[in-house]
Amino acid sequence: MGARAARESAELLEDQNRILELIAGGAPLREILDTLLRTIQAHCPGMLSSIVLLDADGIHVRHGAAPDLPETFTRQLDGDSIGPQAGSCGTAIFRREPVLVEDLATDPLWDKYRDLALMHNLRACWSAPILDARR
Repeated sequence: MGARAARESAELLEDQNRILELIAGGAPLREILDTLLRTIQAHCPGMLSSIVLLDADGIHVRHGAAPDLPETFTRQLDGDSIGPQAGSCGTAIFRREPVLVEDLATDPLWDKYRDLALMHNLRACWSAPILDARR
C-alpha cells in the first residue's frame, strides 16, 4: 500500500471511529447523521448529500440531515409524500430500490420539484433507500 493510500485508509478509520463514538455516546440522531454526511462529502469532493427519514405514517419524508444543501430546499421537501413520481428520494422509498436521475431539468420524477432544484443549481440526484425489517 502506498503512502497516500495508507493515509486515506487511516483517515477513513478515524472518521468511522468518530461516528461510532457519537452513536455509542448517545448523541442526537441529527448530529450523527450530519457528521456522517460531512464525512462522506469530505471523501467525495463536490458531492452534496442528504438523508431523509420515513415518517412513522409510512407516507411522508422528514428531513434528517443535509449539511450543505440550502435550507430553503430541504425545508420545502420536509413532509412531502413518497410516491411513483416524488423526486429521487420519495420515489426510491416508494419503489424500495435505488433511483438515479441524471438530469433534473428533464426527468419526470422531478416535475414537482424541478424549479426548486434548478433554482439551487442542483442538476442530478441519486437515492438509495435503507430498509429495515419492517418495511
